[in-house]
Amino acid sequence: MKLQTRLALIMLAIFFCGWLVAGIAAYAIENTNARKDTVHKAEVLLNTAVAARVYTAEEIRPLLADRTDNEFLPQTVPSYGAQQIFARLDEQYQTYTYAERALNPTNPKDLAEGWQVELIQTFIDNPDLKELIGERIDRSGINKLYVTQPIKITQEGCLDCHSTPDRAPVSLLKTYGEVNGFGWKLNEIIGIRLISIPVSVTRKLARDSILSFLLLIASIFLLAYTAVILLVRRWIIYPLNTIAHLVEEVSLGESEIVHLPTKRSDELGILSESINRLLISLTKSLSDRDAARKRNRLVKQK
Repeated sequence: MKLQTRLALIMLAIFFCGWLVAGIAAYAIENTNARKDTVHKAEVLLNTAVAARVYTAEEIRPLLADRTDNEFLPQTVPSYGAQQIFARLDEQYQTYTYAERALNPTNPKDLAEGWQVELIQTFIDNPDLKELIGERIDRSGINKLYVTQPIKITQEGCLDCHSTPDRAPVSLLKTYGEVNGFGWKLNEIIGIRLISIPVSVTRKLARDSILSFLLLIASIFLLAYTAVILLVRRWIIYPLNTIAHLVEEVSLGESEIVHLPTKRSDELGILSESINRLLISLTKSLSDRDAARKRNRLVKQK
């Protein structure tokens, strides 16, 4: 196997090992960063939902107060406003699922399930806890990352509809009855707002990022590999081939003995000087041999 081929194979093996290690390490880092970025977006959306609830309670509900006695308007419900905002988000957030769940909701559709009840209870047991982040597999078998925050009654206006049935609007009672959604108290944690995102989304972000990174590394290596191979061919392989060819011709008697250039100061220059000294010694030896033969012939002739 030629020296250049060996060098090329060694460089490829080193690159592949380094490329693989860098890819694994970078994927772990990018996966962590993608998860953090996804959680940050979820937190922004949750804060947006809080803002929408406050806006609905403070500005929309008072404007429609006169109509709610005879007609139930979902637009006056804070959770409705928050969920409508999410329903109108662009495609960038289509994988983000928003929901509000409570232990005793007015609308039965908002009733918390088993694992959601556990989250609510965790917030109740830890009043200073502001957020929970975790993963779970849903009913369809999809692993999802969730970010959840507690829903706490901080406004007196919420108790108009949720303290006792006699204080609630007649239209609300006609729509949902007098059983659910009552008994709430000020500063009580009654539920959670929850955003779920498939874990595959964060992994896809990590894969896309690492793919670009690995392609960049491969491109840099290709340039470096090409440059090294060309330099090795010019500075090492070509001079060595010249030396080998010359020495072979001299050994076979197919060429006059010549001197190699010694302008280089590297190892090949030193090798050329050594070969030149060897050639000088060889020339002298051959000359001495020829002279001895001539003397022997002259002695025989006498």
